[in-house]
Amino acid sequence: MSVNENNKLSLSWQEKSWLPHLTPQNVLEYFCQRENPFYDKTCNNEVAKMQRLNPSQLSHMQGVEFILLHVDEPSELMIIRKQERHSTSHVVPLANYYVLKGTIYQAPDLHNVLNSRLTSSLFHLQQAFDKTLSYSRYDSNRGHHWSFDAKEKPEEEILSNESCSQFQKERVDALLDILTQKYRHFMLQSGAVTQEPTLLNQEPHH
Repeated sequence: MSVNENNKLSLSWQEKSWLPHLTPQNVLEYFCQRENPFYDKTCNNEVAKMQRLNPSQLSHMQGVEFILLHVDEPSELMIIRKQERHSTSHVVPLANYYVLKGTIYQAPDLHNVLNSRLTSSLFHLQQAFDKTLSYSRYDSNRGHHWSFDAKEKPEEEILSNESCSQFQKERVDALLDILTQKYRHFMLQSGAVTQEPTLLNQEPHH
């Protein structure tokens, strides 16, 4: 299986034949199996194994190596560190791996942890903004406003069923009256007007 060398956080590895006998004393040997996708086959551990050197000789070599960093026996947790050695006293950590009940995982670095947390935070913030926007309303009487009443009708239904205000009626009546007086002779000539126009707010005659 092809694996992206720069992103193995979704991988895990286990060799079942080792599980009954896995201990802190042999966990590093277990990790250094060539089938393990986290193991670097060019590391000093592999060189020492091929040359049958004592593991204590690793501290006198330069290059990439794996060491057992921490053991927590009650939880069966053991941590392996990948590091680059420059001298007997100077090493640079490269990655950490944890062995939990025989299964090996790569521990995420700070960049991946922050990236995951920020992505999750942005997702929830976007959901909050979308939810807030759904409570935004607009109508011609009140303008833009917020409505958090769950029983309120959708904005489209409100606008379609809303009746015009008294002010709007009076304005429309005034405009109709002005237009009728201004163009009355054209309408009479065309026969379009046969009676006085009825205003919207005019009371019926008895």
